[in-house]
Amino acid sequence: MFYLIAILLSALAGGFMPLAKPNRVGGTGGFPRGEAFASGVFLALSLLMMLPSAFSIFRQVLPSIEYPIASVIAVVAFLALLAIEHQAGKVVFEQGSAPETSETELAPAIIPLLLTGMIAAPSFFLGMALGVSDGTQARLIFVAIILHKGTAGFALAMNMVRSSLTRRQAALLLIAFAMMTPAGLVLGGVTRELHPDWLPMFKACVLALGAGTFLYMGTLHELKSAPMIEYCRSPHCFLIMVSGFAVTALVRWIMGEAHRF
Repeated sequence: MFYLIAILLSALAGGFMPLAKPNRVGGTGGFPRGEAFASGVFLALSLLMMLPSAFSIFRQVLPSIEYPIASVIAVVAFLALLAIEHQAGKVVFEQGSAPETSETELAPAIIPLLLTGMIAAPSFFLGMALGVSDGTQARLIFVAIILHKGTAGFALAMNMVRSSLTRRQAALLLIAFAMMTPAGLVLGGVTRELHPDWLPMFKACVLALGAGTFLYMGTLHELKSAPMIEYCRSPHCFLIMVSGFAVTALVRWIMGEAHRF
């Protein structure tokens, strides 16, 4: 319950200032250091925790199969998110390039709608990964989600106030985005509590999906505006990103096997 409430509040808190005071956030450039650190955490969680855990479970459930199923699922998740973002980005670019009328300079409402969808899909998968996890791994996934949700909520709200959405519509859209990770968390948690016979297979698939999602969030999410590309060109932010990876890797090493079966 704590995870659910904290994640929900972090997304809503991130979007509160742009919606409450839209005239005072025009020059805000985001939180480059926090996003750079989160990118490093995402990479470590993906490659050092979630993917190895998925491999381990698949070995137990399907001992006769040597094929790296977990890697395939992770790559499919990565490419699916990339394809969604490419297609949505194309529509956003076309809408944003359309001639503006003299009546308004606000962006079309479809732009924040598509941007919200692009971030909401991986947010749901991350919530599911948290729901089926426990121990140190769950805590680290929670920290990574918190780091992401606040900045994502802020960025989405910025786009909302610059569009033709009314304040009420923008608030409802922000709430919908904030609910995606808790919804995934509830689904994953309920499935784990029910403990069906297919739980190990479900757990392995969700962890592999989560690994691909975290890998995407840490590298190509937002494409040209990805923190790994935009912010980590600065040596300072690059070192912060590396420190995020190093801290997560160190925790993984100190705590030993973070995922108990």
